[in-house]
Amino acid sequence: MMPRVLPHDHPEIGSAVGAALETGQTIVFPTDTIYGIGGNPWDARSLDRVRSLKGRPSDRPFALLLPASGAIERFAALDRRLRGLVDRLLPGPYTLLLPAAPGAPPSAVREGVVGIRVPDHPFFRRTMARLDRPLFGTSVNRHGEPSLVDVDRIIDRFAGVDLIVSGPTGTRPSTILDLTEDPPRAVRGELPRELRPR
Repeated sequence: MMPRVLPHDHPEIGSAVGAALETGQTIVFPTDTIYGIGGNPWDARSLDRVRSLKGRPSDRPFALLLPASGAIERFAALDRRLRGLVDRLLPGPYTLLLPAAPGAPPSAVREGVVGIRVPDHPFFRRTMARLDRPLFGTSVNRHGEPSLVDVDRIIDRFAGVDLIVSGPTGTRPSTILDLTEDPPRAVRGELPRELRPR
């Protein structure tokens, strides 16, 4: 069965995404960097399906994608330093590694650290904010291969997903910043200018 494809601003997008999250379906969605694939971070069906589609090792955590930076403290433990850094960087094209809070889903945590994104994208600001739900996510690609940034190619290579939300994206993956270290460290990409030593 081919995936259902809806634009990010379609009138039915909220109900379609909400239903997918409730029933363990897999979702491809746009972000301010590249397309992501994921679903409900507490649903084993969705997690296992995405791992299978990607050929992703089961011990690798997923990123947790949130609609607004105000939701982060439900899933990460922030002191004053971390809150200040988060407020400077998000929403934006970053995945931040932060100390996990007890409410963080196990699928996004490794050794007490959770990776969190707040994409600067209308799909998250509108649809996901109305749903008030997080997504787990990772890039749309087979493990070790380049990320797919075109919906037609995603449909061709990932026909097993349930729902594709189409919309504008960038072409480069998020920069990963480890904020559990002081000073912060870039795990992927470069430190943004405001975090570089003066």
